[in-house]
Amino acid sequence: MTLTLTRIVHHLEAYSPDIIKDCDYPISAVRFFSKRELSVEQGVLFIGSAKELPPIPPVGQISFIVTGKSVPESYLCPEAGCTLVTVPDGTDPHQLCNTVWKLLEEEVHTSKNILKLLKVKKSKTTLQELMDLGYEILGNPLLLVDVSLCFIAHAGGNSSSQEPLWEWTLSKGYVSDQYINQIHMDMMEDLTSDSPRDDFIWEKGILNHSQLVYKINDNGKPLAYLKVLALNKPISRSDEDIVEALGNCILYFLLESTNTYTPSSPLAESFFIALLNEKLYDEDAIEERIHQFNIKLYDYITILVIELAEDYMQDVNKIYMLKRVLQNFLARNTIIYYKGCLVAVFDTKTDTLFTESDYRQFHGLLEKQNCRAGISYTCRNLYSLPEQFSQAVSALNTSWKLHHRNRIVRYSDYLLQHIFLNYADRESLNYLIHPAITEIWKMDTDKRDLFLETIRGYINSGTEISTASKKMYLNYNTLKYRINRIVEMTGLDFTDAQTIFRLQLSFMILDMKKQMLSGDS
Repeated sequence: MTLTLTRIVHHLEAYSPDIIKDCDYPISAVRFFSKRELSVEQGVLFIGSAKELPPIPPVGQISFIVTGKSVPESYLCPEAGCTLVTVPDGTDPHQLCNTVWKLLEEEVHTSKNILKLLKVKKSKTTLQELMDLGYEILGNPLLLVDVSLCFIAHAGGNSSSQEPLWEWTLSKGYVSDQYINQIHMDMMEDLTSDSPRDDFIWEKGILNHSQLVYKINDNGKPLAYLKVLALNKPISRSDEDIVEALGNCILYFLLESTNTYTPSSPLAESFFIALLNEKLYDEDAIEERIHQFNIKLYDYITILVIELAEDYMQDVNKIYMLKRVLQNFLARNTIIYYKGCLVAVFDTKTDTLFTESDYRQFHGLLEKQNCRAGISYTCRNLYSLPEQFSQAVSALNTSWKLHHRNRIVRYSDYLLQHIFLNYADRESLNYLIHPAITEIWKMDTDKRDLFLETIRGYINSGTEISTASKKMYLNYNTLKYRINRIVEMTGLDFTDAQTIFRLQLSFMILDMKKQMLSGDS
């Protein structure tokens, strides 16, 4: 990509530029000039007064922006090899130079980002990684649909909660009739406009934000549409260049997709099921299949197990539709039906699974579909898939036993409860409760609750009386008296780390038993 004077003039409308002669030379630097000082360098744009132009035009690919109209005749003849633009006399040359410098810096930034996209394309990565990089560069959500306007992929689309039509596409997998009518109107407007970029459509009517659509064509045949929503910032001219480069890289993937296995292909799905069933456990064999099926995932892998309600088990089509909804939301095809659940192999660039906004939207999706999701720990390989699946399922089962009805259940939040409930029945858990807590439990209800509340608040505040008294809204001396009374009755040593651990364990078990009993009743 090259910056020429024509492109620069496009951004200098505020200066009322007048193109006297344009040789379409590339520009890589900007300098001030005078009669006494004019170094002839290829690709330089010189800024100064028309009165300071040397009588004889310099030889080479030189460009000038000058203030005033008193240009020597020699610059106007056909033999002069200079590009020349004039701006009104009195224009501040320093301000003009700063404007051009910013354009050059933006051009360098754009070129670097396009190189990033090309490197990703050459590395034979996935379409999703390319979309994610595009989102990272442009800073606005991206949506890719095919020629029938059905969903292919997205990046950052879950952040577009202010755009109902985006939410519709991500949840349904296709666009609404209202949107189809609008896009045809926008296409007609673009056909009648003088825009030099025929592959771009600006949509501003039906959406809450402006949207740029790039038509991805293969020798004039449309294959897909890449949409950029101006949600976080306006879409600039340099953004258009990046979108065009991104669209061309996507074209490569779309043309190559028929020759490679996608993660949603039957062979790839069979591979994931074999991993979950532990039929494939040899690491070399697993690596061979990953290479053979061209499965490319980000470094961090988490298993999401979607627990299905009874009505799903009676309607296969409903399960298929939910699978499509999840594919759209997660922007991943690695979702399979396994042991009566939908299992998502969710790969991410970092060990952060979702943003807070993503969690809220995922919760809303599960609530709408009447489903729950168990989430495993994050690993960095596919060998751990069976363990991760067990973690996600255990999180769901443990939450049921505790009568929790959370839509999203993370194994990290239920690890200890799972261990206790898995390796002990309800009665044997009593042996893990500290004897002092057992003795207090035998007291009358008022005393018991008072002392247990005091111990819990005290150890949760790091055994700091001043901190605990503030949190518990108690007088410092009152709390100190209670602690001393408890020590006197039970012999508890609050300075011993092992004692503190056993007390915390005791309260966790008491809470679990209370939750199970309340559910039984």
